[in-house]
Amino acid sequence: MRLEGSAVTGREPLLDYPWRNELDRLLEWLLYKDSHIKAFCFDVIMSAAYIDATSGIEKAIEQCQSIESDFNTHLGFINLCSPCHISKDTWTYQKAGKPQSGALGKLSSEVILRFIEKLSPQIDEVVAFGGTDSADAALHHQSGMTILAEVKSAPLLTYPFLFNAPESCLKGVHEKLIITNSQLRDCESAMYFHGVGIIKLGKVGGDLWPFKPLVDFFIYEKNESFINDCIEDWLLARDAYAKRDRQNRMYYLSNACGSPPKIAKDRDGWPKNETVSDGKTSAGMDRTDDIKKGIYQSIKIGTSLKDNADVKTAIVSNLPAYRHGKEYVTPFIDMLWGVDKDLQEIDGRKVLYEDDLRRVFDFILTLEEPILRNLNFFEENKRCASSAVLRLLNCCILCNMLML
Repeated sequence: MRLEGSAVTGREPLLDYPWRNELDRLLEWLLYKDSHIKAFCFDVIMSAAYIDATSGIEKAIEQCQSIESDFNTHLGFINLCSPCHISKDTWTYQKAGKPQSGALGKLSSEVILRFIEKLSPQIDEVVAFGGTDSADAALHHQSGMTILAEVKSAPLLTYPFLFNAPESCLKGVHEKLIITNSQLRDCESAMYFHGVGIIKLGKVGGDLWPFKPLVDFFIYEKNESFINDCIEDWLLARDAYAKRDRQNRMYYLSNACGSPPKIAKDRDGWPKNETVSDGKTSAGMDRTDDIKKGIYQSIKIGTSLKDNADVKTAIVSNLPAYRHGKEYVTPFIDMLWGVDKDLQEIDGRKVLYEDDLRRVFDFILTLEEPILRNLNFFEENKRCASSAVLRLLNCCILCNMLML
């Protein structure tokens, strides 16, 4: 929605995406599951969203002979062919296919906001703002609190897609296909879960592909064993990422894993100066530039709305800063700040009362290891009677106040 006379437009997360209802089906299934399962599912959905938002994907698909299934071609979101790495222990370079950075940021932000909205019963409204210098989003808590948030999210692990392309389109092992979009839409497809197996997704041109068949698979109880194996692999990747454990087989399949080992160049012809996945793809809020901006924006919001006790600040992400949190986040968790004009002299000393202090950030809202400061986000409660439209208007008003 747009507030009349305002420069700020607010909208529900993913309102413009036709597959939002499919995501909501998955989130309903996820509601009472463990936090690491929710974080894993974020990565699965982002992998589907990547391919949905990438134009001209047919130009990035390559033939691969390492796939032990009915499929013969591969498209991934890191520069490494996962089937070759998993099945043959080879380092085959294949340029990642991804949306443009602007679309990618909007997409990942709105997906995590939808996760937070649907998986936190105490949050009864979420508004995403676009193109502002103030807040990325506003969240309304059932206590009456409004949380203005900076959103930084990125998957830990991405899952490639496989296709069964016509033989006439194949031009050699790890050569680009010569295939039209209409031909691709008629191809069978699957999502590749690295060492675990595949989920068949039907034809590319199918209804709400790839989201509907993917969610159908996840919520079907007979697939629980397969999904549990995928989750175990995801946990291995998370631990390898956090510890930078290059001996862990999942390390080089995760984002921000850097350059491959020397053997990739010496034996397998890995291109010089190419990474598997660079630091710009750090998982969750772990990119240091994102942490710095998130903390700065939280303080900026605090300076503008310091005297409004019902407005709090947060950084929203899918994962905490597993690599850089100790250095860049932990020192600020318990830090309080104030301003000169609030100093008062008592017994010859200048002091700041606690009521005049604010936190650097009030919350970090993540799917794993959030910082909630005893505020209830996840237990269901009776919903507030206030109008949803009024809450949205209030969020827009607050965001506009920040821009003045």
